[in-house]
Amino acid sequence: MHLVIKSHQSGVTLVELMIALVLGLIIAAGVSQIFVSSQKIYRITEEQSRVQESTRFSFEFLTRNFREAGYSGCRAVEQLNIQVIANAPTPNYSAQNIVNGSQATSSTLWSPVLNSDIEDDVIPETDTISIQKGGSCGATLVGSLSSSNANIQILAPNSCNISSGDVLMLTDCEDAHIFRATNASNGTNLQTIAHAASQNTGTHFCLNQSGVGTGSCGSGNSKLYGSDAELLTFTSLTYYIATGAGGQNALFVYDSTTTTKTELVEGIEDMQIKYGVDTDDNDIADDYQTADVIDTANNWDKVISAEISLLLKTQKDNLTTAQQSFSYNGTTINATDKRLYHVYTTVISIRNRVQ
Repeated sequence: MHLVIKSHQSGVTLVELMIALVLGLIIAAGVSQIFVSSQKIYRITEEQSRVQESTRFSFEFLTRNFREAGYSGCRAVEQLNIQVIANAPTPNYSAQNIVNGSQATSSTLWSPVLNSDIEDDVIPETDTISIQKGGSCGATLVGSLSSSNANIQILAPNSCNISSGDVLMLTDCEDAHIFRATNASNGTNLQTIAHAASQNTGTHFCLNQSGVGTGSCGSGNSKLYGSDAELLTFTSLTYYIATGAGGQNALFVYDSTTTTKTELVEGIEDMQIKYGVDTDDNDIADDYQTADVIDTANNWDKVISAEISLLLKTQKDNLTTAQQSFSYNGTTINATDKRLYHVYTTVISIRNRVQ
């Protein structure tokens, strides 16, 4: 008698194995494609967010300072007798220059001409805007000045953060003097500000500083500020586009009172500006004009608003499959890279000129 043992073996055929491999490759390719697409979407979303953040920061700087242009306490610049004794660089504070700018008229020329301190930095064919203003910092006078060259005593603590060399404005709604502090010393509930001849063309506050120099004001020409006067900080700023630390265009600010340049926001490719001009004094802009037109007509004192247009681009390249084409400042621009470009525009009014 023979015993027969049957063995049952199970497995896959070569065809089944090949089908499984193909399906696995298809699934792997799909997963890879999803990963690549997700990564690209993430890169685009991240860069878009950076552009929006850069826009917000840029307009925050520009809007805050433009709105406050010409601030001088409780009265408009046009109604004040403003005298300047601060050493150079000396601000010229009047109705004609609380706001002004330079329009790029070609790749190498601007009208009016650029400040010599930044003319080599400004990117060709981009505009600039300059703003001058006082800033309230809670510094009212403790008492009246005993003489026209007396040190100034203000209430403390305050938020002025005064240091030697700072440009300040002393005003009482009738007269104003712009000078440089030479020393700031603190006492009990007060701060004493000196204004010596080392950083000023004169040491006396006179109703008319012309021809006075470092001498006294003369009969009937002294200005004795009282406790109703306020000490303001003073800023003279120019915003412009230049090459940033990362090699890309960026928004810069130049402080002409200290001759310092500061990079504010990267990725700002261009800035174009038109100014709202009120020709009939009704607090409504009758026309929007470029800086060269306004300067030729000597109408800076009629500017009540500005239309500021910024062109931004992403920091990272290769975000699009093709080079982008877009319209900016009335011109169609064809990008030379594969970055994303965005145009943002805002209109800002000068609070001290619009009721």
